[in-house]
Amino acid sequence: MSILSIQSSVAVGHVGNSAAVFPMQRLGFEVWAVPTVLFSNHPGYDSHKGASVPVETMRAMVDGIDQLDHFSNCDAVLSGYLGTIEAAKLVVESVDRIKKVNDKTLYMCDPVIGDVSRHIYVENALAEFIRDELISHADIVSPNMFELEYLTGRKQESLTDTLFAADILRARGPKTVLVTSLKGRKGDKPTLSNVIVSDKGAWRVTVPQVPIRAKGTGDTFAALFLAHLLRGEKQEEALGFATSTLYGIIDDTVRNDSDELRLIDAQAEYLNPSFYFEPIRIG
Repeated sequence: MSILSIQSSVAVGHVGNSAAVFPMQRLGFEVWAVPTVLFSNHPGYDSHKGASVPVETMRAMVDGIDQLDHFSNCDAVLSGYLGTIEAAKLVVESVDRIKKVNDKTLYMCDPVIGDVSRHIYVENALAEFIRDELISHADIVSPNMFELEYLTGRKQESLTDTLFAADILRARGPKTVLVTSLKGRKGDKPTLSNVIVSDKGAWRVTVPQVPIRAKGTGDTFAALFLAHLLRGEKQEEALGFATSTLYGIIDDTVRNDSDELRLIDAQAEYLNPSFYFEPIRIG
């Protein structure tokens, strides 16, 4: 099984494709990685070097995959950090091309726009294109809470708000909405939840919130969820395994005081998670 993954790449650390590719490979998938930017490291450090990949180069890579007659074998397309509106338009073009050859191909859009701590960190034109155009082509969209607010214009203050906003997004095209990083509390302990909503119902998986410096958790989670879904698991099962696996990786990362996710050192988590958090039906 094969996945076309279009997102950022870094030489050092794990964000974008540098976070997504190995977990998907470890779960048994061929991954065709097309970079949107090539950086030395993620911009959360004091400095980084590199540049956006010209859209002509990205298109040439997609064309090359097509010329190998691989579109018919493409089980899914995953997009993450795009960097430019040209890259976003290329994703739309690529998804349309692949689905003409293989209408069973899934497109999962991780709409990387911003987060609560940094707000919008892409150009406004790109954020608007993702909101107004890109997500309508997706089968699955996976915003964090900040991105869900931006995409729907609905403030997120409760689980009811989240479910309502997810239905707003589903009305625009995606069959499934996967919302990450819902903050909550269990007693005096902070928690984070991931919620999935589709016509099959709604489920939530909740874990203890663990403070972490490392970036790339969202990129890793999207890759894990997609891989588990393509392995034939029900959406709630994929949600449970992806959330549990990521929690194990985060636990390992924090215990080892690492600035980057320990995706290689903790790879046993992919097939045999140290923790398992049960999905709870909420709708």
